Amino acid sequence: MNYNKGKKLLSERFYLTWAGEQMSWTVRMTLKMRDAVDGDLLRLAVESTRQRYPYYQVKLGMRKDAEGTEYFVYEDNSEPWVTSKGETPVRLIAPESNNHLLAFCYWDDCIAIDFFHCLTDGTGAYNILRTLLYNYSCRRYDATLSHERISLPKGVHIERILTPEGMSMANIRVAGDTISPEEWEDPAAQAKPDHLHPFPLPERPHCVNLTTQAKAMVNEAVETVNILVEEQEMMKYVSSSDTSPATLVSLLLSRAIAHLHPDLTEGVPMVSLAINQRPALGCPQAGQTMASALRLTLNNEMRGMNLEMQQTIFRGMVVLQSNDDNVIENFWQSQNTQDLFEKIPTLEGRHQAMVKSFSVVPSATTACVSYVGKANLGAAEQYVSEMYTEAYTPFALAIEMSAVGGTFCISLMQRFADDTYLEAFLDEFRQIGLQYRIATRHPTTIAPIANYRELFHK
Repeated sequence: MNYNKGKKLLSERFYLTWAGEQMSWTVRMTLKMRDAVDGDLLRLAVESTRQRYPYYQVKLGMRKDAEGTEYFVYEDNSEPWVTSKGETPVRLIAPESNNHLLAFCYWDDCIAIDFFHCLTDGTGAYNILRTLLYNYSCRRYDATLSHERISLPKGVHIERILTPEGMSMANIRVAGDTISPEEWEDPAAQAKPDHLHPFPLPERPHCVNLTTQAKAMVNEAVETVNILVEEQEMMKYVSSSDTSPATLVSLLLSRAIAHLHPDLTEGVPMVSLAINQRPALGCPQAGQTMASALRLTLNNEMRGMNLEMQQTIFRGMVVLQSNDDNVIENFWQSQNTQDLFEKIPTLEGRHQAMVKSFSVVPSATTACVSYVGKANLGAAEQYVSEMYTEAYTPFALAIEMSAVGGTFCISLMQRFADDTYLEAFLDEFRQIGLQYRIATRHPTTIAPIANYRELFHK
């Protein structure tokens, strides 16, 4: 069966072209277990999990077309996925990771997956984690655990566009399954649909740039602050307030920034909210990176409105921008942009051009928020207490959200020398009566990557 190996990579090009040793574009998802991790059993579970995902058993390769233009492909990689002991991640696309684009590690009561964003996004990583946790928990706790479909808890709010596969709880994938081509066929290899009618969107205003206009000193180093909110309390609030968890957090972050920039003459807060493009593209099983972003702006007119009205307007922005035709049009615009970069014949030349082009990114968005959705880890979720996500970000302020075991885990990543923005954000929670606690804070820990463009020219 052909898992796209040896074919020109398309959906992956954005991160492949942009990423470098200083911009790893890697993600770490950490499961905090209720007990200490058994490393031997985890390695067995990783191997069982690897067998379920042949389209992720790859390494990067390079080819040239008839005109000599270089392009990336995936090649078969039969080496095992690496599972290391300790919190420090291994370098991806390097001998330390057996040249894979993902790896695992464990320490104390934690299990982490590190992956390069070109391989997949949060939705794909959730699928891997569900399989891994099932395989591990069967060995560690209960061999009779079910991986069949389960029902979501009564009253749990679901929002289609912000959750994996529409948040319909699919069976947990295990080795021996029939693997549908829909998991590995690239939506970008299909033809663009005809007759799209995207809604017109308002012009983007100039936004606050926290890398140059912050009210605190900006550091190179990034810190992660993990904030916990009880799911029951969060859902009680959003279900009565015409909003959703990700939209609410985006608004609270925007309000916090607006509070610290009261005159707003230098721009308005603009939060980039990640969404899952799969439902709109009609490819719910796709394993590639299918994430995009909406732009939510707290403009000057909104500042004087009450919170309820701001929540309604933010939800309206989400609905407008996430209209299927808008999402599809944005997807193909991104592909067209990558086609333009490929007029440069070499991978390195393309990289240098894209880095220069995207150096303006921090000035086009104030902060970003990403929420893949409720983890839905199945019967094995009972063995997990918390789940955290960290990721490379070009922004001075970013949030990754997870929800597991009855708890929302809000991982705030900041480049600031003090807690000016963190405290303003937490104060927004206090104002609406949502209780929280800071679980941990530490230097952001994500995997480095090798300079993979150099590897093909040695």
